[in-house]
Order: sequence, then C-alpha cells, then structure tokens
Amino acid sequence: MKFTRRHIVLGASAAAAAALLPMDRADAASAPPLPDPLGPDVFKERQTRLRAAAKAKGIDALFVTPSSNLIYSANLSIFRSERLTALLLLTAGPAILVTPSFEEANHRRSAVIDEAKTWQEDEDPISVVMRILGPQKTIGVEGSTNYSTVGALTAAGGRVEDATTLFDELRRVKSAQEQSLIQEAGRRTVSAIRSTHKRIRAGMTESDVARILEEEFVKLGVRGGGLVQFGPSSAFPHGAPAERRLAKGDPVLIDCGCKIHGYNSDVTRTVSFGAPSDELRKVYDIVDRAQVAGIQALKAGAAGEDVDRAARKVIEDAGYGQFFTHRLGHGLGLDGHEAPYLVHGNKAPLVAGNTETIEPGIYMPGKFGVRIEDDYAVASGVPASLSERTTELEVVNP
Repeated sequence: MKFTRRHIVLGASAAAAAALLPMDRADAASAPPLPDPLGPDVFKERQTRLRAAAKAKGIDALFVTPSSNLIYSANLSIFRSERLTALLLLTAGPAILVTPSFEEANHRRSAVIDEAKTWQEDEDPISVVMRILGPQKTIGVEGSTNYSTVGALTAAGGRVEDATTLFDELRRVKSAQEQSLIQEAGRRTVSAIRSTHKRIRAGMTESDVARILEEEFVKLGVRGGGLVQFGPSSAFPHGAPAERRLAKGDPVLIDCGCKIHGYNSDVTRTVSFGAPSDELRKVYDIVDRAQVAGIQALKAGAAGEDVDRAARKVIEDAGYGQFFTHRLGHGLGLDGHEAPYLVHGNKAPLVAGNTETIEPGIYMPGKFGVRIEDDYAVASGVPASLSERTTELEVVNP
C-alpha cells in the first residue's frame, strides 16, 4: 500500500461572503439511491446464533429493549419510552415482541419476529413477560437496559444476567453486506465533507458550516452531521460547533458521519483555509504518518493495543506524544462507537470482519488541532478501506 503526501488547492471561490449559500432543493430529490437493506433471513440467522450463545451461558431468554441490539436482533428501530417494548428471544422457543397494543401494527411493519404479545394501557407489561417465561427463569438483558426494568424483572421472580458481552461478541464481526453498508455511508460522508469545503467562506461561524454540512448530507439522501472546529477550537478533541468565525490561515476540522440502514460512518478531515503555516504542515505530516502506521498494523491477530501503539509511536518519536490524548480508534457499526477498541490495555486479538476507525490526532491548546480519521475492515492482510483516505493536506482558498 503506497501513500503520498503533498499540498493541493480545492479552488473554492475567493469571494469573502459570510452569508450561507442556498441549498438546491432539486439536489435532495436527485440523491443517489440507497443500497438494499438487510433481508429478514439475516435477522433470523442472528436470532439462531443469539439463542445458541444464550443457551451456552445457561440463559433461558434474552430480553432486548429499544437499542442498537434490538435493531441487530429484530430489525426494529424505535425510541425507548415509558411504555415497555421488548424482544423476548426464548432459547428454546420463538422470538416474541412484547409491545403496547396500539403500537403492534406499526412495529410489525419492520420487526422480524415470530409472534407478538400485547398489553393494554391499564396492564403491567412485566407481568406479560413473566407469564410468557414462567417463574425462576434466567433472563439475559443487553447492556442499555435501564435499572428500573431490571429491578421489575427481578421483583417479579426472574433471575437477571448481564448479556452485554454476548451481543458484543456476535456484533463485532461484520458480514460482507454490513461492511458494504458502512462503506457506502463512508462514501457519502467523504462526499459531504468535500462539498462543504467548497462552500465555506471567511466570516462564517462553526455553526454556519455545521448547517452547510447537514445540507450536503441531505443532498446525498441521508441524515448526517458532526463537529466543525476552526483554529484554536480544533485543539478540543470533541469540541462542539460554536460561534467562532473563520479567518484566513485557520485549520478547519470536520468530524462527521451518517447512517445507511442503521450502519454508521465516522470520518475526520483537517484542511487549511488559505495557505497553511509551516507548523500546521509539520503537524499534519506527523498525524498522516501515524495514521499510515496504524493502518499497516491493523490486521487479524494483532491486539487492539498494538495497533494503537504503532500509530502513537510515530507521534511520540516526533516529540508530540503529550498532545495525542485519546485512543487510536473504535469499532464501528450500528453504534458510532462499539467494540473492539484500539486502546492501551486491550490485548484481545482482532479478527477478520472487525470494522474500526483509525484516527490519530495532535491537539495543541491555544493553537490548533489536527485529526485524520478513516474507517477500515480488518482482514488477514491489508485492511479493506471503508472510506476514501485523503493523501494530502487540502487547502481551501479564502
């Protein structure tokens, strides 16, 4: 894998206008079509694997409330509310959705289940769950289940076990179709960033550019957005867009993503608004080399901490170690951040199908920050790119 570094100019207009450029509504209507979603057979197969994993742990049923785990296991994406909706996946039985009666028809439109059990507004839904299970059953709950629900299950006679690792182990390996959805999200994210760069002007605020970014995602047929930071603001690794105004010579950091059928991208680009300073060129080059080192270390069998160490060593050897203040990367899928993590202390070996961000950064308080982030799928050799990596420090003309 060959990587080069040089400086280019994107060629944005030189007009110094603080006003936002209008969005062409026709662009949103002509957005590229989305790829096919995962089919029902995928979710049935997942339920089979979840049952087998639960049985091996002595769990009688998995209890899954609205979360990414509910999306993963039953293709149901809904908000959690005070009204209980939960998948009850019996180890030796059907996949049952426990749901308020008035929401059953809506949930059945997408949920991959065997049957539904409804409850009325004047009923206790936990009693419905326990009537299905019977007394003294071991119930595996996923990690986001709230404490009050866990308490209610326990009070009703259930033996509750934490099934977080069970879901994590199955979810961390992505199929080829899952990887393709992340890759398509990455493709649209890179495109949205590039289009945003072409529209930024001196005097715009970080919030102005964040709105432009959201518009560019809409043109691509998805909802997306993220962090936009100028100049010294970019030295905050997770600083939110604010009212700082863009000036010539500022670095511009955009960290954003979108979802395709629930699967996330996560991409960061740092560019220079006008000619970059020598220091920005130097720091960018170091971060770029660190990302290359991390990509080269990302392979099946490597420990998460080894990949982190490979990239971190480049930054430390250049004398900037104290300014790289976060882990190298994280897993990516139905959650924007999920296992496995590329961080010191994670000795677990990566396996083919893990999808990861590689995002080294240098953050110099009061000056600026540089982060470069791309998405990759672990393989036995060279990882598969899920977002088109930039090989240059891009320069936007003010």
